[in-house]
Amino acid sequence: MLLAAVLALPVLVAPVRAAPMEHDHIVNVLTYSADGKTILSGSWDQTVRLWDAATGKEIRQLAGHAGSINSVVFSPDGKTILSGSWDQTLKLWDAATGKELRTFNGHINSIYSAVFTPQGKTVLSASWDRTVKVWDIATGKVIRTFEGHGANVNSVVVTPDGRFVLSAAYDATMFLWELESGRVVKSFNGHDFSINSLALSPDGAWAASASTDKTIKLWDLATGAEIRTLEGHDQYVSRVVFSPDGRLLLSAGGDGTARLWEVATGREVHRFSRGRFPMWAVAFSPDGRRALTGGHDRVIRVWDVATGKEVTP
Repeated sequence: MLLAAVLALPVLVAPVRAAPMEHDHIVNVLTYSADGKTILSGSWDQTVRLWDAATGKEIRQLAGHAGSINSVVFSPDGKTILSGSWDQTLKLWDAATGKELRTFNGHINSIYSAVFTPQGKTVLSASWDRTVKVWDIATGKVIRTFEGHGANVNSVVVTPDGRFVLSAAYDATMFLWELESGRVVKSFNGHDFSINSLALSPDGAWAASASTDKTIKLWDLATGAEIRTLEGHDQYVSRVVFSPDGRLLLSAGGDGTARLWEVATGREVHRFSRGRFPMWAVAFSPDGRRALTGGHDRVIRVWDVATGKEVTP
């Protein structure tokens, strides 16, 4: 009778939690595909990984670099992926198959940042050899080299119209270059220490810079004027990105937090944290509803932008 009673009891099954999106070493950089279906990550484990944004499952790994992956980005048409590494090379990959299409050689020190131009025919790279290079994708050749920074160049971004390039370096300098001529048209001064990351607002009017001096600064790109300084991180700020609508900023810091800021006021809206592990990577989903964080704990986390709560993919 007792056995029959036990067998008649309802079976309670604990929900199965999806395995975390996790690298084998520090997560350096994160981004989404334009359609929001794929997450792209780069790590100290020398791999680029693609993840299904809906399930968190790994789609594939891109292996071939001989050093940490410092930069990953989808091409404007989403068909290829560009990665930059401490091994001093850029690599172009087929996004659908993971096949390596081209390696770009020419820098003599680590590459820390790389981007496509809006037209998708050229790419730019920022290196610790103190230069920014412009490359022809079809040939893999250097078209132009920008020289002028006095220290490691940590970040490079391109304006939406493709006319200008903004770069930042370890010596706290920021230069705006004319892409076609390589001429410096403006310099920005205000940070006390290394500038680690740059971001441009979607309309290209404002720039954001993240620094080892623990601050984020907003700049008017047309005039070079500093608009405001965002303070709150207790250690270096490693990365900064604008939301797709340009109303919010997301920053990653060595203090183990990612912070969401209101651009118009500089007010901190939310703080994302899971311990004291330094955060190095942040990204917004294309619809602006989700945020990604990654860093020294090796795990890629997803957050609800409206509530500030961690969510499962």
